[in-house]
Amino acid sequence: MNKSLRVLMVEDSEDDAHFVIRELKRGGFEPVFERVETSKGLTSALDRQPWDLIISDHSMPGFGSLDALELVKGKELDIPFIVVSGAIGEDMAVKAMKAGASDYVMKSQLTRLVPTIERELREASSRRARRKAEEALRRGQQELADFFEHAAVGLRWEGPDGMILRVNQAELDIVGYTRDEYLGHRISEFCADEGVAEDILKRLHRGETLDNYEARLRCKNGTVKDVLLNSNVLWEGGKFIHSRCFTRDITERKRGAEAMAYLGAIVESSDDAIIGKTLDGTILSWNKGAERMYGYTADEVKGRSMAILIPEYRPEELPQIYARIKDGEWIERYETIRLRKDGSTLDVSLSLSPIKDAHGKVIGVSAIERDITLRKREEAERLKLIDELTRALANIRTLRGLLPICASCKKIRDDHGYWQKVESYISHHTEAEFTHGICPDCMGRLYPEYTIRSSTHPKS
Repeated sequence: MNKSLRVLMVEDSEDDAHFVIRELKRGGFEPVFERVETSKGLTSALDRQPWDLIISDHSMPGFGSLDALELVKGKELDIPFIVVSGAIGEDMAVKAMKAGASDYVMKSQLTRLVPTIERELREASSRRARRKAEEALRRGQQELADFFEHAAVGLRWEGPDGMILRVNQAELDIVGYTRDEYLGHRISEFCADEGVAEDILKRLHRGETLDNYEARLRCKNGTVKDVLLNSNVLWEGGKFIHSRCFTRDITERKRGAEAMAYLGAIVESSDDAIIGKTLDGTILSWNKGAERMYGYTADEVKGRSMAILIPEYRPEELPQIYARIKDGEWIERYETIRLRKDGSTLDVSLSLSPIKDAHGKVIGVSAIERDITLRKREEAERLKLIDELTRALANIRTLRGLLPICASCKKIRDDHGYWQKVESYISHHTEAEFTHGICPDCMGRLYPEYTIRSSTHPKS
C-alpha cells in the first residue's frame, strides 16, 4: 500500500517537477503536491496547510533554495527540506546544508531521492517525538512546581539534618514567616514542643512514614498552631536525599472539637433532660439527665419515637408541636405530662428549638425538658393553704357585728338559739384553739394568800 506524502515543491520547471513526482511514486509514495516558484507562493502554501516534505530547486530566477530555507526557518517549521538541483557545486551544497537543508540530491541521481526522503521523514518523526516528550517533561515539571507552590496544604522539603530546603506559600501562611526567614533553618527552631523535631527525624531515618502526626508550630507573631504532619523520605541508593512533609493547620478544628467536647460535657452533666430528635420524633441523642428523669438508658431509646413518653390520652400533642418546629418556631416553657419507663407520670416544662443545617433548613428538634412535678405539688399545696386561709378569714369575719352574750356567765347565743361557752363558739366558727391559765386579777381574787406571800418576797 502506497504511503501518502504531502509535498511542497519550490520549482520553476513544471517538467522537472513531474520527474520528481514520478520518482516518488516509483518509490512507493502517493504524493499530493503543490508547486510554487516565488516567495509569496511559498508563504501562502505554508500558511494554508501542513506539509510532510519540501523539495526545492537550488537556483531559480530571483528565488533559490537558500531564500526558501530562510523563509521556512523564519516560520520555525520542522519540515525536511531537500535540495534537488541539476547544477549545484559542492561548496554551494555545503552552504545549503549549513543553512538548514536536510540533504541535497542531484537531478541526475534521482534514485537517491526516495531513500533520502525516507531517512529524513524518520528523523523528522523522531525529532517531533523527542520534542513532544521534552515538552511533556517540561510541562510536567512546571505543573509539579506549580502544584508544590500553590497547593492548599503546607509543603516543605527537609534535609537529613532537618534543614528546610524548600517550602510553599501555604506553609509560610501557616507560620507567618517569609521565605527567607524560613528557608535554611532547622524545623526544630519552629516547633513549640521540645523533642518533637528530633522524634520526627529519627522516625524518618528509620524509614517510617508519618501519618497524621500531631505537632505544634510557633508562628512569627508568637501564637502556636496545632498541625497534622504527613511525611516520608526520598531515598536514592539508600541515601536520605530529603523528606517530603505535608502540613495541615488544624488549630480551628481542634478548638472546635474542644468546644464541642466541653459542650457535650455540659449536656451530659445537666440535671435537665436534653434530647435531640428528627422531625418525625425519632430520638437521636439522650443525655444522663434524660436517663435519670425517664428511667430509660440512651441505648434503649435511640432510634425509637418520642411517642413512648407521651400519654395515650394526649395523641395530638406530638404532631402539633413538630408542625410548629418545622416552621422554625421556638417553643419556650411548654408545660405537659410525660411517662416514665415504669409507667408513672411526671409534669415537665419543655423548651424546644429547631436544628438547622448549613443552608438554614430545619432538620431536627432540640428539647430541654425539666421535671416540674415537685413545683406543681408545691403550687397545689400553696393554693390549698391560700384557700384554707381565705375560708378561715371568712369565718373570722362572721364573728364581727353584734353577738348575744350573757352578762353573767359570758355564754354566747348561736344562730340556733343555743347558749354556748365562748371557747366552744369561737372553736366552732374558726380554727383557733385555746389553752387555759389564770390572769393576775383572778389570781388575787381567788387566791389572795398566794398574792400576799409573793409580795413579801419580791424578786431581787
